[in-house]
Amino acid sequence: MNFLKYSVTLLLVGILSIGASSQVFAQDDNYANAISAFNKALEHAKANEFENAINMYNQAISLAEESDNEKAPEIVDRSQNQLPSIYFQMAASKYKNFQKNQNMANLDETINSFQEAADISEEYGNGQIAQKATGIVTQLLYTKSIIQFKSQQFDDAIATLDQVIERNSNYAKAYYQKGIVIKNKNDQNLDQALEMFDKAIEVGSGAGNDQQIVRQATTAAHDNLVYRGKQQMDQKNFDQAVEMLNRALEYNSESAAAHYRLAEVHNKQTNWDQAISHARQALEYETNAKTELAKIYFELGTALKAQGKVSEACSAFKNAAFGSFQSPAEHQMEFELKCESSTR
Repeated sequence: MNFLKYSVTLLLVGILSIGASSQVFAQDDNYANAISAFNKALEHAKANEFENAINMYNQAISLAEESDNEKAPEIVDRSQNQLPSIYFQMAASKYKNFQKNQNMANLDETINSFQEAADISEEYGNGQIAQKATGIVTQLLYTKSIIQFKSQQFDDAIATLDQVIERNSNYAKAYYQKGIVIKNKNDQNLDQALEMFDKAIEVGSGAGNDQQIVRQATTAAHDNLVYRGKQQMDQKNFDQAVEMLNRALEYNSESAAAHYRLAEVHNKQTNWDQAISHARQALEYETNAKTELAKIYFELGTALKAQGKVSEACSAFKNAAFGSFQSPAEHQMEFELKCESSTR
């Protein structure tokens, strides 16, 4: 996470120390003690002793507010100006500890620390640090959801992702990850998962501006629909299989896998023209190994044979005669179609 590159510069120029004369001490012990506390806070901050620095700044504020000295408000302002950066640096140090030991306790502590930095910064009018810390909390909550997902704490992961989305409705990754969690929680929740993938695509293409997530969500939706289409076909639910596979094409119209499965299922339904059409499209888009082409040619040959187009079917089966399809393709050429060029 790149937020540690963000540097918060302590406002040390001109306030490395604040002096007070013995006359001032005599007139106002609170003011003198406030100055002392402020200077001690600076020393703790320089030594990265953040909690001690915070305590001393707060003490300086409290003492200065009780003082009647006309310069006391300056101590209050300077202390309040320092606190946001100290809280942010303390949170950043906790994040480093989390990186070394990535457990949920350390992550929660880091999240709480950055949220505290955001709240303090908002209170004291440092909008830059408040915005930065708020964004980091959102990122860390997303990280938390990933850890929960990997631990199969699906309900917790969904709840955390809902927090992320509530904080930033343009966080495309959160919608995508929620779809993944929903799908893994229950394989039957495909429609709900698809809703999240669609939202990730919408947000990533728009205000979220995350083309990588658009590609990942598109691929996830497509792959899950092809897989579910194959399942439906195996269960002889052919109409549902066609529906699923056609939906897959909405995500990738040039999907060789979806077109191949559609050729297969249309062959099972004796829809020969549609089987031929999808097989030819699958061949056009297939870019993988010869084995993938062989199975497509086999479906093409099957449909052409059913239509009595012997010559074209023989040609298709000849191209299908490779790998695990070699034996059944040669059987079709030699014994079913009596192809002239068939080999034994």
